Amino acid sequence: MISALRGLHPRPLDERAVGSHCTERDLSRAPRTLSDLVAPGVRRIAIPLPIRALSIVNAYLVEGAHGWSLVDAGMHTVEAEQALRAGLADAGIGLEDVRRVFRTHLHPDHMGMAGTLERAGADVLMHTPEIAAAKRVWSKGHELIDATYEWFERHGMPHDVDEGMRQAWIAMGERVDDLEHVSGVDDGKSVDLGGRVTKLRWTPGHTDYHAVLIDERDGVLFSGDHVLPRITSNVGLYPSSRDDPLGDFLGALARLRDLPVKRVLPAHGDPFDDLAGRIDELLAHHAARLDATVAAVGAAERDAYAIARILFPVLRSPHEERFALAETLAHLRHLERNGRMREIDGSPARWSVARAGYAPGVR
Repeated sequence: MISALRGLHPRPLDERAVGSHCTERDLSRAPRTLSDLVAPGVRRIAIPLPIRALSIVNAYLVEGAHGWSLVDAGMHTVEAEQALRAGLADAGIGLEDVRRVFRTHLHPDHMGMAGTLERAGADVLMHTPEIAAAKRVWSKGHELIDATYEWFERHGMPHDVDEGMRQAWIAMGERVDDLEHVSGVDDGKSVDLGGRVTKLRWTPGHTDYHAVLIDERDGVLFSGDHVLPRITSNVGLYPSSRDDPLGDFLGALARLRDLPVKRVLPAHGDPFDDLAGRIDELLAHHAARLDATVAAVGAAERDAYAIARILFPVLRSPHEERFALAETLAHLRHLERNGRMREIDGSPARWSVARAGYAPGVR
């Protein structure tokens, strides 16, 4: 496996930013057919996304002894629904034949069309606490979006950029179906995919309650956005986040590393086999990014947005502005919790490299 991380530390790579020798075509490369067999009884369906740097999300169609299931559902656009229907038809079925949909997390490219599948007759499942988080994120009142607007303003994002972020986020919500009911599954419990037994594993970081599915019999990991083959997941700190999202993410990676997995089915990019090797790369990448964050602050006191623009010099959309600032804040928070960085209250809040003996939480 060739990784875009190898030799590029401390380069800013996340799931929405393309590295210098990891082209957009590499990241969005679709299967040669409408659906292709990627593991025993599992077909990948490439669902198009209206995102410049990442134009495909993988939905996995699972054939069990008692029917068909889908892992993740794509963002709801006309083109996405056409691709989903075509991929199902390629397997000889229609929307009404999908009996169960599992969503790895709340982002729109993973849950957007779940309501369409529910109306066609599918049961929709998700990690139990992620259901409540999804309701907050996609609330019609936009309370969490508004709270994030204020949070980003506190951390130095200019007003016009902040307003662009808010409007782009609201518009993205229009591509997420309404749902009548979602069934919750707790960490460690089984998820039956048409008679094929998988186990849910909580893998926080990319979202607070992101979850993967493990088919222990066949050694298959449906990794969602937690482990990706060529790029790294965006890990951001928001006003509603758990205390240390990056710490959560790194810990979850370490706990997955030595599982007896033969095949990894990621939400973006091609399936791959070397789970441990890829996790080692991701851990090394974030260690380098933490050092780069310290270097970006240097001897000065800087707000998080100024630091983000050093770490992410090219941002091409309001979405990328949000991801860059949230990811920078996640790295700053992790450094602060480990005594390497200090947050200074103010308007905007600023950050400085901590002196020896600094105790986290002491301003």
